[in-house]
Amino acid sequence: MNQRNEASSAIDALYEAWSDAFRRGNPDAVLELLTPDYVLWAPDVAPVGREDLRPRLAATFAAYEIVPTFEREERIVSDDWAFERGWDVQELRARSGAEKQTHRQRVFLVLRREPDGMWRFARGMSQPGPAK
Repeated sequence: MNQRNEASSAIDALYEAWSDAFRRGNPDAVLELLTPDYVLWAPDVAPVGREDLRPRLAATFAAYEIVPTFEREERIVSDDWAFERGWDVQELRARSGAEKQTHRQRVFLVLRREPDGMWRFARGMSQPGPAK
């Protein structure tokens, strides 16, 4: 397997781990998939760092069961960096038993291979998208 295919396989494994952590509702598992200097830029809020996400994730997982998927439109890999563009799609069901909702947002992601060899999310930018 060449280096680019190895990177793509490892990045795909990152997305699988991300989905698994969300399905389990485990904030610590999600945070392990982010670089220490991770920053998220979302509309109408100040930039959010890795540790700022912990209470938000805990509150969200307490209220919802979430099944995330990523619909990739583009992947660029260069050495220890990867850039991805696509759609983050989340199926949410309130733990209170409410009807399932689907949220879609456009995302641009920067991934970095860390010194331990693991790929992690380093930056994220999102923009609401139309429901399908």
